[in-house]
Parts: sequence; structure tokens; C-alpha cells
Amino acid sequence: MKNTITCQNCKSESDFYRLNCSSCGALLRNRVVNLDLWSTLWQVIETPTQAFKNIIFAENKNYTFFIALMFSIRLTLNSFFVKSNLGKGINFQNYLGLDLLIGIVTFIVVFLLTAIVQKLALKRFGVHTRFKDNFAVLIYASVPILISFVIFFPVEYALFGKYWLFFNPSPYMIKPTAAYVFTWMEVLMIVWMYILFILAGFVQSRSKVYAFISATGIILILAAISIFIPYL
Repeated sequence: MKNTITCQNCKSESDFYRLNCSSCGALLRNRVVNLDLWSTLWQVIETPTQAFKNIIFAENKNYTFFIALMFSIRLTLNSFFVKSNLGKGINFQNYLGLDLLIGIVTFIVVFLLTAIVQKLALKRFGVHTRFKDNFAVLIYASVPILISFVIFFPVEYALFGKYWLFFNPSPYMIKPTAAYVFTWMEVLMIVWMYILFILAGFVQSRSKVYAFISATGIILILAAISIFIPYL
């Protein structure tokens, strides 16, 4: 496994993310100082591989924690839906705020730990990455979930109210066609995010095997949290 860039001046190899050659100091690529939120999000949708490269190269990972917060809120709401669908609904009347906090903190911590694990795992194979790059790439790869939060969730709540998240009665009994349509749209968003995780892993490692294993592991962890995380 190898992910380096060759200096055109001295022909030595440096880590993929470096701006200057580690041997002679020559410029290896164009400098990226900041990330523009909307253009970066659109680039993730349109040309994800190039977007992830720019995110890695950027000196300042703008909006990463804001997106991580929005992402974690949406994943927590999705976990409410999953638990209710499995007959394990939470006590939203008395503990909704606390349950939201538990979910948000849990998902953010998981992504922070994932970025650390990726850095350590890749280092064992000779690929040097930075924690901030791994974390930012993972968070920006969550664009489909952000789209779900901004576009789908308001419509879902307008159609079903609190019953979309907490059932009793089930949204599949209230408006079955709409409920199934939105469920499958949410599934497609998750599949899209999984594909972006694979592309992000490949950009970091240049290994298809690692990218697939890493993305699959992340999705399985998120699914396990949605099912098993304890809520009040």
C-alpha cells in the first residue's frame, strides 16, 4: 500500500498530503488554504474524488465540526426511527433532549475514534495520514445524510409529525405509500454515503481493499449504534 507524490525537482517521494517536498522543499502542488462550504459540498456530489483531495490539502478544515454536528443530529433522529420500527421506541415525552444529546455525542465520538483508527491502521501499511484529514474527509463524505436532513426530514415531519420518529401509530399505517417512499429514499442516501466512504478511503490509501473494508466497517458501526445505543 502506497500513497505518495513524486517531486519533479529531486524525484524523491513525499506523503500525499504534503505541500512541499520533504527532501528539497520544492512546491509539490497548489496551495489550498480554506474550504468554501457550498462549493466543497457541491464538489463532493459532482466529483467526489477531487473534492476529497482538496479537503485533505486544505490547511483549514472549515465547517467540519458544524457538518459533524448536523450529521450527528440526523443520525440520532434516524436511530429513533430505527428503534421505533423495531418496537424499542424511546421515551420522547420526558427525555427527548437528553436522548438527542446522548446520540449526538456518541456519533461524534465514533467519528473522532474512526479517524484515529484509520491513521494508525494506514501507518502500519506505510501510508502516513493526518488525523484532521481523516476526520474532515469522513464528515464531508456524509453529504447524503445532510441532504436527507435538510430536504427530506421537513417533509417527513410535515406528513407524519412525531409519528415518523416515534410511531404509535406507525407512519406505515397513516400514509403507507408516502412512508415506504421516504424509507427507501433514506436507504438510498445511506447507500450513497457508503459509496462516498469507499471513495474517501481510496483517496487516502490508494487501496481498493482497504477502502471497501473501511467503509463497510463504518457503516456497520453506525448501524449497530442506531440499533443498540441505550436511550432513556
